[in-house]
Amino acid sequence: LRLKNPHLWAGAIASSATPLKHLLRETNSFNRIVAEVYGNVSSACPDLIRAGWASLFDRARTQAGREHIAHELNLCKPLPNANAADYIYGFVSGALETMVQYGYPYATSFYNPVPAYPFKVACEAMLRAGTGLGALRAAAGIYYNYTGQAGSCFDFEGYVIHMASNHWRRTRRVSRFEDATDLAWSYQTCTEVYQPMPTDGKTDFELPYSPNETAYFEKCMERWGVYPRPDWEEQTFGGSDIGAGSNIFLTSGQLDPWRAAGIQSKPLGAPQSIVVRIIDDGAHHLDLRGSNPSDPLSVIDVRNAEKTAIRKWVDEWKNTHPGGRYRGQGDSRVGNTTQHSTPAHNKMSLRAH
Repeated sequence: LRLKNPHLWAGAIASSATPLKHLLRETNSFNRIVAEVYGNVSSACPDLIRAGWASLFDRARTQAGREHIAHELNLCKPLPNANAADYIYGFVSGALETMVQYGYPYATSFYNPVPAYPFKVACEAMLRAGTGLGALRAAAGIYYNYTGQAGSCFDFEGYVIHMASNHWRRTRRVSRFEDATDLAWSYQTCTEVYQPMPTDGKTDFELPYSPNETAYFEKCMERWGVYPRPDWEEQTFGGSDIGAGSNIFLTSGQLDPWRAAGIQSKPLGAPQSIVVRIIDDGAHHLDLRGSNPSDPLSVIDVRNAEKTAIRKWVDEWKNTHPGGRYRGQGDSRVGNTTQHSTPAHNKMSLRAH
């Protein structure tokens, strides 16, 4: 908004924004950050997760193995066949990712009730389990059943498949369920938000995966009658080339995997009014959340800097737009805030009326 319409917006705060989508498509940086967060708790946790995948797919080949998996992962009944292991993978992988993305320093309940820094609690539970399948059970238990909300066991046909599909939808793999929000996101990822993410299983702890662009495009044409425009977002909004702008405050959380596609340093030649900050121990858009006694000093400092910037932008606007009016329209109010949220970014802009 500020880059395109500086005559309307006095300034903009962009928290966890992802303007560099090509980095998500070309590297495994998103999933590498997820693995690094667990690895910073204990280097053993990523290895336990990798061992868990290997054991899962190996044992799923036999009936006895599937019964063992059901026991180890607290499933209500054994998997129906070997292919069902894919859903277990999506189920647990989604938990591991989300506990990092929303790894706040206090308990939350966005999708499920989780403790403060859930990735840390999960990693510590993995270490106590000590085995690969035990690590997967620990992750699923912390994310999906921390307060006992999922019951005494996980229902594969209903709950597990649904949660796995939710995760795969975000990564543009198989999906069986779509509500209104899912439909909108599906269309977005087939048009402007093209971000399939490769994994290597080495520097990240996912199974190796290379997105098939041809199949992806054909699926979008089949589903929506459109092809993705991979470079549209960066061409339209400038990517990292924001040096010609002003009054922009960009933040990324050090824990947030979306940081992989964020602007993490101030562009060369950018004016002083463009600020870029990385929030230590900060998860997704932590600075835009309400204050909490458990907030780290890093986010408190960033919020104070943001408030200082907002005051400066408003004062400058008042000085250059007497009465707060633009071309005789609106009233004299300044500083009305608008916040936009998507799975990939959050922004707050100040508009003078």
